[in-house]
Amino acid sequence: MALVGRRLYAALDAQDWSRLDRLISPGLVVQVGSGSAMGSTEWRRNQEAFYRGFPDGRHIIEDTVVDHDRFVTRCRFTGTHTGFFVDLAPTGKTVSVGVIHIDRFDQGLLVEHYGQLDMHGLRQQLTAV
Repeated sequence: MALVGRRLYAALDAQDWSRLDRLISPGLVVQVGSGSAMGSTEWRRNQEAFYRGFPDGRHIIEDTVVDHDRFVTRCRFTGTHTGFFVDLAPTGKTVSVGVIHIDRFDQGLLVEHYGQLDMHGLRQQLTAV
């Protein structure tokens, strides 16, 4: 499970969308923060938009827990804000924010993803003078 989970984040960070498609179920259910649940198409669009804002973005996995079909990561997302992100024009600032992911796999495919990113900390790093 850990290997499949690490492959998922490596595909995201490489922005290798075709490899990512091979790792996720078409019926993927994603819950990020307090937002509404979304499916694989919407999640991928969100990931593509996020990486447009931080094209060099990387997950630095600091801790993992594997339990049966679940892969839990505590990590940092680091990247340089060189593209538009949400409503913010590029700042050129480098960010580092904490992230927790809980991923459930079935037959080697991601079927559920729960993510919590320190969005407050991210925005604070981008807008601080």
